[in-house]
Amino acid sequence: MELFEHILFGLILGIAAGISPGSLLALLISETLRGNIKNGILVSISPIFTDIPIILVSLYLLNRLQNFNFLLGIISLTGSVILFYLGIKNIIGKYQDIPTDLHGSFIKGLIINILNPYTYLFWFFIGTPYITGKSFLEASSFVLFFFIGITGSMILIAISIEKIKIFIKSRYYYYLLKFIGFLFIIFGIILTKNSIKYLGF
Repeated sequence: MELFEHILFGLILGIAAGISPGSLLALLISETLRGNIKNGILVSISPIFTDIPIILVSLYLLNRLQNFNFLLGIISLTGSVILFYLGIKNIIGKYQDIPTDLHGSFIKGLIINILNPYTYLFWFFIGTPYITGKSFLEASSFVLFFFIGITGSMILIAISIEKIKIFIKSRYYYYLLKFIGFLFIIFGIILTKNSIKYLGF
């Protein structure tokens, strides 16, 4: 029963992370609309590749970092620059002939997630403390089902977007991409504010 609780907790947190509004979800929608379901899936699985190293590092460094706020500030500031770039690209971009760049979708997902301070906040202050002291089976079950939750929910979102994409007229399709570009910029502003707070300015 105790193992089931760890599994359930990881799954719920993963689903919550996957469907929560944020820069990674905006990227998922943007890449699925601009390409196809494969683009969305590659964005969806990117947290697996970014979070595992963060988990391992946080387990080792959690009690050794002397200036964690400064680190989060730098991460936030860098992430905001990336989001501003993606936002401007969506707003001013021309989409009459959009190539399906699968490799680019995966790389974008990696960059957005690894530069998202909330990823570090979650694993340093929620995920890692939770699995600390647990058995290997309990800890690995929590992490595994967290990834099942976040990737599974995001893949379902990508599938839904792909199915309704054929009903979107070209004019509205471009407007939607531009709107997502503005969302990227808004998230960039939020990260900039966070970086100012973390850096103490």
